[in-house]
This record gives sequence, structure tokens and C-alpha cells, in this order.
Amino acid sequence: MLIKTTFAALSLAALVSFPLSAQEATMAETFDPIQLSSDVPVPSEDGTVNIDGLEMYYQVHGEGEPLLLIHGGLMTIDAWGPILPALAENRKVYAIELEGHGRTVDLDRPLSMQQFAQDVSGFIEQMDIGPIDIVGFSMGGGTATGVGVLHPELVKSLVVISASHQPDSIWDSVRAGWPYMTAEMMEGTPMLAAYEAVAPQPERFAGFVDKIRESMVSEEQSWTDEQIASIPVPVLMIIGDTDLIQFDKALDMYRLLGGQASTGPMGPDLNLARQFAVIPGATHYDIVFKTDLLLPLIDGFFAAQANS
Repeated sequence: MLIKTTFAALSLAALVSFPLSAQEATMAETFDPIQLSSDVPVPSEDGTVNIDGLEMYYQVHGEGEPLLLIHGGLMTIDAWGPILPALAENRKVYAIELEGHGRTVDLDRPLSMQQFAQDVSGFIEQMDIGPIDIVGFSMGGGTATGVGVLHPELVKSLVVISASHQPDSIWDSVRAGWPYMTAEMMEGTPMLAAYEAVAPQPERFAGFVDKIRESMVSEEQSWTDEQIASIPVPVLMIIGDTDLIQFDKALDMYRLLGGQASTGPMGPDLNLARQFAVIPGATHYDIVFKTDLLLPLIDGFFAAQANS
């Protein structure tokens, strides 16, 4: 059985990429998200796991080796679109919703990448599914990176899509609008519609947006260069050729991880545990819907680690 859903391929980084003079307008009036329709399978299992008081919502799809999916900011599980069922054809996919997102009600505390990473680590431990392969998009990619930093023993490998660790990795023109983000601007957008469709307490949306805004404008670096360099597990970084993440920032993170390290006259040695890919014709808004390009990269990366 399939549920038909329409969602914008949006993420936290793209929330307020309009001029500051538009701050009084709604997002629906100033931003034209890509509307994409996809078939989202009904999970074989769903529920919540209590992690230090947070009731984190999750779904399970498919059978096989476990794989964890972490969505982007202001998104829900449904926003994964066709990549979720494609991965679930050969893997047991655990898809979660982070604090404040979708069906996971936020607690009385600030939101941060560090807290998200601790929560995800707690989920892996509670479900007893580690070490596990993790795929994270945008804010979810930063969260996945954090699990690799804080609890590498819980991670088998990481796929980080459209994310880098520096606070200025996203274009200045995008970040300039973040301080003006409000819940009122979300009126008429897929983000609000998706939240209201599944949230147990939809009246919390305004407070949730305020928390997201505060976490975005803090300019706090979630993970230091030293922490990135310390990640011991295999990592595949994927970015769109027209992404919100700047190439030089993503490459800096890749090199911190040990990618493109050259020790001889023939250039860098091949290291299948440190991979970097650019998806052509892909923006931050639609990259996860490029299933025909993403799936071979992800499957090939996992296969390379299994054969190493």
C-alpha cells in the first residue's frame, strides 16, 4: 500500500534565501519551492523511542542490513521521496524524525546539532542497531557527521549529502535572511503543511521555528576541524553542482577527513573509505530526488566498504 504525498525538496539551509526587504512577506509569496510528488511506502513498523525524555518517532522499511536515514531541517520522513523505497529494496531502513520535526515533539530546550547527534546516538543504542550505516541530508548530514564525531563506535559508515561542518559553508546571500525567519512566513508552504499533517501538537510550530532560527543565527561551529579529522569511519560526501553548500568548504571538509591526500609523484592514493561526489544538474532543493544518480553512488560506496 502506498501513500501519495506532495512535498518540496527543501532543507534548513534554504529556508530564507530571499532579500531582507521581503521579511514581512510569507514564504509562499517570495519562494517558489520545487513541488515533487512521490510514492511513500507504508512502514512495516513505526513508533517512538524514549531518549532522555524525548519521544523520537521512527519508521522501518524493508529488510536486510540496517541503514539509518536523517532528514534535513523542517522536513519529515516523507520528504525523502523515492530514495527511501529505493534503499529499502535491499536494506532495512530506519527513518527518524529529529526533535521538533514532524511527529517528534520538541522538549523545553534549545535545538542544536550537538543535541540532535546525541539524540540519534541514543536512538541507535536503544534500538540496538549499531554500528550502522547512516545517510544524512543537509542538517541531517551535519547530524550524521556529529554521530561519527561523538560516537564512532555506533557508526559503520557515513553518507553526508549537501552538508559541510563550517558555519559559513552556506552562501552569505542565503544566510543573510536567516535572522528574519518567522512562522508567519511559512504560511502556504509545504513545510507547514507537512508539519500540520503529522505533528501531534501542531500548535507548537511557531515556537519550533523560533528555535530553528536561533540555532541557525548562532554561527556556532557544531564540529571543529580537529573533530572532523578524527572521524575514523568511512565517509562519502555528496554535493550538488548548484548546491547551497560552497564547493571550497565541502572540499576543505573532505580533505580534513583525509580525502585527496597525496604522498607520492603520481598524485593522491585511492582511498575508497574517503569518497567525494558531485551530482550534475542538482540543487539543494532536489538532490535527494536524483535517485538514478544517488543510488549507484551510495550502493557502490557501501559495497566498497564491505569488500575492503
